[in-house]
Amino acid sequence: MQRTSFPILTIAVLILGILAVIQPTQPIEPTNPVNGCGWDRDTLAREASGFPGITEVITGRFERPPPLFYEMRLERVARELESDPNNLGLYDDACVACDRLNRQDEAIVWMEGKRAALDRLAAKGSPDSDHEYRYLANLGTVYIHRWLKNGANREDLSDVEQAYDLIEAAIELNPDAHFGRERYQLLAIKWIRDGFPHSEESWHQPSIVETIHVPEGSGGMNRFERLGYTDAAEGFAGLIALGNAWESVDIFYALALVFQDQSHASLNLLAQNRVAELVQSGKRSLSPDFEYDHINQNFIDGEFLIDLSGSYESKLSDDYYPKARKEADAWVKSRNDYALERLQRGEHPDTHPEFWAQWTETSSPPKMPGRPDMLILPGAIITVLGIMALIALLILRLIYKGIRKTPRSTPA
Repeated sequence: MQRTSFPILTIAVLILGILAVIQPTQPIEPTNPVNGCGWDRDTLAREASGFPGITEVITGRFERPPPLFYEMRLERVARELESDPNNLGLYDDACVACDRLNRQDEAIVWMEGKRAALDRLAAKGSPDSDHEYRYLANLGTVYIHRWLKNGANREDLSDVEQAYDLIEAAIELNPDAHFGRERYQLLAIKWIRDGFPHSEESWHQPSIVETIHVPEGSGGMNRFERLGYTDAAEGFAGLIALGNAWESVDIFYALALVFQDQSHASLNLLAQNRVAELVQSGKRSLSPDFEYDHINQNFIDGEFLIDLSGSYESKLSDDYYPKARKEADAWVKSRNDYALERLQRGEHPDTHPEFWAQWTETSSPPKMPGRPDMLILPGAIITVLGIMALIALLILRLIYKGIRKTPRSTPA
């Protein structure tokens, strides 16, 4: 009896074609640093030591010092500036400390002092472009925070306009500062200034990402990367970790949409969980058109993601995320308890280099579950089914041919 010969190489190539469009997804832990827009000594220190990863940002496992930390810093730098009024970095420390304490009017006064110091140095022939940039960036940040603190009144957008002009000028002066990611703060301010634009044809909720102009025919996945926003996830995450957006529905929602655009299903779902948590705690979007009944629906369910594992989303949302949030809150509390004990003794990291010497980690974040399923991109589904059908037909045809070629035995 003849063996049936199959063109194994042809079939293998077709199978590889399927694997090229069915993309296995694993937990993604980007290592790129994230950046905010407030400039003080902590910003520089974190640039030197590294930033939290994306999952730590989403779950809240990053430093959020207690108010006493900033109160002590402000008291000290105020004294130092009396004897050294040209020390430009101290004005930044004072400004950011006031901003963190929600004392934006005082922060603006400190930046007025820095403006005077910059002018004095420029008059002596010693201009400082880096501190000019920091002046603009810090002052713009303070103005938008003051508008938010005062009730986000759309009848008075003067602070919003000021913030936009200042941040835009800062970026023009130093476009590579914060690795170029300050533009995401500008996108958020533009979204506010322009009245939360939202297309009626959009499938998602009102979002900051709608300020990114997407030309006609630029749909599909990875749109932001193709439009030059390759660092969108890190940019929005920076507004959370180093900015004032840890409790912002809008920033986390924008982050979720960016992850979806990048096909990062796990991180998309984690960010959605944070949005749901914020809304359940009473936080609200700045947009009046945001529909809260839809926040618990997975944007990528059915239309965008075929989840072949069946239980992965449950593991991520019902098991991993609550545990990660609990551990992160415990970590922040433990670190702040350690800090408060020393701050109340008059010690501070700015003046006591050994401040954190006895700190030890009391816990570690839970491990993100592995994902055995496959992410199928929308445009690839028809291609996948077509290739699978072709393989099936080819195999059946070859089997049929093999059967026909098999010599029939003749009776003796």
